[in-house]
Amino acid sequence: MTLHRRQRTLHKELRDAETALADEPSEADFARLVDIQKQLANAEGTEALIEGFGSSSGRQMRVL
Repeated sequence: MTLHRRQRTLHKELRDAETALADEPSEADFARLVDIQKQLANAEGTEALIEGFGSSSGRQMRVL
């Protein structure tokens, strides 16, 4: 649940950074945008690892 909250916060920060960059482009705003994108990619990779936990060991996934 914490991971989802973090992703939601990052998406909001990303929108804010995009708006700031569109209003007044600066290197600092661009660097912030890139940093947030990297954090989102890492969070999504972590989520994929968590969802795929046990799959390499042959563990069956439950279908809901």
